[in-house]
Amino acid sequence: MGVCDVRKRLVWHMFWREFLTELRNKFITPEKLALALIRFVDVVLIVAGAVVLYMLARAFTRRVLRITRARRAATYINVVYSIIGYVIFFIALVLILRVFGVDYTAIVAGAGVVGLAVGFGAQTMIRDFLSGLFLLFEDLVDVGDFVTVGDVAGTVEVVGLRVTKVRQFDGTLHVVPNGEFTRFGNRNRGYMRAIVTLDLAYEQEAKKGLALLQRVADEWYSENSDAAIEPPAVLGLLNFGESGVQARVAVKVLPGRQWEAERQLRLRIKQAFDATGVEIPFARRVVYLHSESDGSA
Repeated sequence: MGVCDVRKRLVWHMFWREFLTELRNKFITPEKLALALIRFVDVVLIVAGAVVLYMLARAFTRRVLRITRARRAATYINVVYSIIGYVIFFIALVLILRVFGVDYTAIVAGAGVVGLAVGFGAQTMIRDFLSGLFLLFEDLVDVGDFVTVGDVAGTVEVVGLRVTKVRQFDGTLHVVPNGEFTRFGNRNRGYMRAIVTLDLAYEQEAKKGLALLQRVADEWYSENSDAAIEPPAVLGLLNFGESGVQARVAVKVLPGRQWEAERQLRLRIKQAFDATGVEIPFARRVVYLHSESDGSA
């Protein structure tokens, strides 16, 4: 090994020794270690406090929402959990930055400016958010409601601040932005009507058919008064069709019970018509042949 190689090794050795010494003096002094330990303990306490506070807030929210209707509680609980989580996370982040000596006021101000700039570019998201607030606070939609939004019809599973999740009867889950709830139908508010429309043959005596419909409807009402709000009504003859006259039975029922009531009424009406010989028409055509005076058709 030459003199040059030995000299290079000595130079590198001295460089690394001085570098490590300077690094140790700057970061691994007893004061620095004590400060780092204090900061670590502070961060652990902040995180632990945030977790405990979040769990207590969730428990308090569940207890408070128990006094409300079950659907309202299920509707609000996810939204409240999200808001609580975001608020606690933001406060914990600010406290952690303060522990490390970061000027968090500038960060908060910068975040506000960035949020304002993003808001101008995300107007649709803001519209969905505001629509979600109105849906919640005006009690327009609850979890479990059957709603129709555009071409989507199903049961509401989740009402969020930005989107609402609607489960269709076939199992399809639709995620509908709250901004699209500008005009929608809710079949779980106040009352619904079970409506059964059917035709009576022209050959059938209309009064007999209508009287039979009223009797069947009254029998159903006497057995299902818990679902019905008012006695059923036979609305008479509504229209003249190609093969028969149209009649209708309507009964005001509790929300969500209309489909079951309609199925039961249809079955009872069909059984009563079969037993009494009342005819329900089927599609048919009547053809007239006209003969000329010379005998040709």
